Amino acid sequence: MAQFDIYANPDKAQRAAFPWCVDMQSDLLGVLPTRLVMPLTTQKYLPAKAPRRLCPPVQWDGETFFALPQMTSPFRVKDLGTAKGNVRIASNDLVAALDAIISGV
Repeated sequence: MAQFDIYANPDKAQRAAFPWCVDMQSDLLGVLPTRLVMPLTTQKYLPAKAPRRLCPPVQWDGETFFALPQMTSPFRVKDLGTAKGNVRIASNDLVAALDAIISGV
């Protein structure tokens, strides 16, 4: 597991709206049994007035998804399964979005 790895949403009931999630947790905390993940959604499920800084676009698997930092939550490592890839290229935008939730800037 590595920061910015992308996983299929382990919550099958939510997978249609939030098909992917991104591991946001620092690799320094790899001993913990959970990982903090941020869901990604499609344009269809993006809140109508979502600020771009808050919900940055993420290119993955030939499609554009949008991060939802306000829905970031922990998942057990064993429930995440195998990483499908990594979106480190979007790391600055993803961290800034999470920072906007925490600090409001």
